[in-house]
Amino acid sequence: MASSNVNYVWGWLYFGGNIIHDSVIGSAYDRDVIASVKLHFDLKYEELLNVVHKKLNIDPNLGRLRVSRRFMNPTTNKYAVVLLVDDDDLEYMFETLDCSCGKVRVELYIEKILIGLSEISTESAKCSKIGEDCEISSSTRSLKSVYWGSVSSGSSSRNLFVSSADTEGNSRESNELTDGDIPFYRSFDGSSMVVSDLEHGMQKIGELQNPTDLTKGMTFESKEKLLSVVKQNTEGCHWRLRARKRKLRDYFEIMDTKGPHTCVNQAISQDHRNLSSSHIAEIIMNLVAVDPTVSEKVLEAAVVKEVGYKPSSKKLRDGKKIASQKVYGSWEQSYQDLPLLMNVIQKVNHGMHVDWYFKEHGLREPILKVVRFKRLFWTFKPCVDAFKHCIPVLQIDGTHLYGKYGGVLLTATVVDGFHHLLPIAFAIVEGETVASWTWFMERVRKMVALQRTGVCVISDRHAGIMSTMKNPNLGWCEPYGYHRFCVRHLAANFVSTFRKSGLKERVVTMCSQLTVDKFNLHWKALLAVKPRADEWFSHIHPEHSALSCDGGKRFGIMTTNMAESWNNAIKEARRLPICALVKALYYKVVSYFDQRRLEIEKQDVHGNEFTKHANKLMNKWKKRATGHHVTKINRDTWVFEVVTMKHGLKGGKKQIVRLQERLCTCNKWQTYQIPCSHVLACCASVGLQHTSFVSEWYKLENAKKVYAGHFEPIPDKKAWPLLRDFPTLIPDDEIPNKPGRRKETRYKNVMDYQSKGKGKGASSSVP
Repeated sequence: MASSNVNYVWGWLYFGGNIIHDSVIGSAYDRDVIASVKLHFDLKYEELLNVVHKKLNIDPNLGRLRVSRRFMNPTTNKYAVVLLVDDDDLEYMFETLDCSCGKVRVELYIEKILIGLSEISTESAKCSKIGEDCEISSSTRSLKSVYWGSVSSGSSSRNLFVSSADTEGNSRESNELTDGDIPFYRSFDGSSMVVSDLEHGMQKIGELQNPTDLTKGMTFESKEKLLSVVKQNTEGCHWRLRARKRKLRDYFEIMDTKGPHTCVNQAISQDHRNLSSSHIAEIIMNLVAVDPTVSEKVLEAAVVKEVGYKPSSKKLRDGKKIASQKVYGSWEQSYQDLPLLMNVIQKVNHGMHVDWYFKEHGLREPILKVVRFKRLFWTFKPCVDAFKHCIPVLQIDGTHLYGKYGGVLLTATVVDGFHHLLPIAFAIVEGETVASWTWFMERVRKMVALQRTGVCVISDRHAGIMSTMKNPNLGWCEPYGYHRFCVRHLAANFVSTFRKSGLKERVVTMCSQLTVDKFNLHWKALLAVKPRADEWFSHIHPEHSALSCDGGKRFGIMTTNMAESWNNAIKEARRLPICALVKALYYKVVSYFDQRRLEIEKQDVHGNEFTKHANKLMNKWKKRATGHHVTKINRDTWVFEVVTMKHGLKGGKKQIVRLQERLCTCNKWQTYQIPCSHVLACCASVGLQHTSFVSEWYKLENAKKVYAGHFEPIPDKKAWPLLRDFPTLIPDDEIPNKPGRRKETRYKNVMDYQSKGKGKGASSSVP
């Protein structure tokens, strides 16, 4: 109420004149106040008419009264007139006075009309449907009324009319409306606003751009839709809005706004207390649907652009989680849809391999209509074909999934002639165990590597991997496979044992040396610092860790950095339900093929014979070769002696080159299978083309074969064929993720020095 101690308000009565709509201040009356009445807040409409009849000495039998109220329109900042026709109109009038301050009065315009004409108001009050035309008798004019809501304290309904002047400046009655009087609003998603069917008139008003466009009379189909718009106001702004639910119409109508705005959304960058995660989810839902791995920076920019506020990281993550659940459904449903998804991908991409392992398999139980998920392996035919033309180096690694039911994603990654990573095989398993790694590597050999020999497998020293590589029944023993350790993981294990700064760099440098002499030199230096290193390395064969003893199997690749890079590239996808995860991996691989084909085309246009990686190394070594001195030892067997140019303390060393045997004592040629500076100098001295000594893995024609395969798009879910003989798949609920905030992806150790800017990592030993 206007005051806590007052239950009435004074009403000023205007009578005997005309309403002027086109004045400077809006609507006005051409007569002065002739009377005032005390209006109690519990006053009914019929009681108001009786009070006015008595106050103005009007005989009720000679005519009826039409009562209009003048109020300030917050949109135009001018006075307008609204017709009062029932008890709900009075109740609404008193409600709008609740937030008023100072002396309060109500201005009422009283018109005396004939009984016949009074039917206009009665008939218009019966038009309760949105956009319904009210046709009046030929003795009166037709009124076209638009209703944004109906008050429902009783069975009656109320029309909200705003008086104004028409386009030519002619005054109109308070119940005449033109297109300009109709506040048209479309919500951000284009569906939440209840509007009139007078579309041609509403479009002239324009769409809502910010909260200042919210005006009285607008309606929303739910409270949530209304709040999603209201919450765009800013901290400290005195703007307020009052809305109520209409029982008869079952939607929310704005009853009053209190302003003006004291905020400028575009200048605000901090978070807002009313910007909830649910509201953020509504804003970013389309972005999440298009790309489930979209970064938080992109989502944050979308929210700031939409509402003018920068949400907190927690709100943004929660909002993305809510949006993902709405887009991709529940985790349980995703598991049930997984067989359908894998089936449709396999149907459109011929040659794809998929293998299932249910929990019932491990328990040796019969497969019934419902099975529990345990493991899933898959690979694509273009990836299998690509591996045949890639460098024979396979990096394997596992990464945890952040979903409701956890699990681990195992990936086998290869390296092409550009030194780009390419994932070729995937598996979702219960964890990194001996059983899961054995199951995965067995399928990699049977479905991907096939009978290929000399494949170098680089990994960490996980017990499950080491046991798998030693298993003679899996096909990864020599000469089919050669196991090598990642030197970053090896150095991290060493430092975790001895706990001394500088040891990590020493171990990495020692293992990355190309010659045995240099390796021994660094080995002695390590023993001088840490004598117990001899005991620690006694359990590790030199060929598993040292590049100088590798025999050229690594191709100079010393770490699993590429596998780690792949895990980081799909980090956001690892939070998604299992179907969304599989789709994200699929489209990521497809994008790799598309990007690499484009890169190859550009290289081909420029007339390059080799990949960019090979050209970079050879150009670097060609500059060194200009200072070498070459001595021909045996022209028949192509044996040369090369002395390098001396630069201070460096250089002046002698190397032996045997072209027929493809050997150089510097060991670079054998390691990278690209001619080193000594070989280039020898070729130049006898007029040989050095290109014949470059491995086929680095030729551009071979790179074209790597990415020659093509993928087919995944059909819409409605077009997925049903699986009649496949059991219903459910998640294994015995190993759900624990509730609460998830810890970091892994515990920080010395391997993370590089990410902290405290050291350099090593991915290969290219001098």
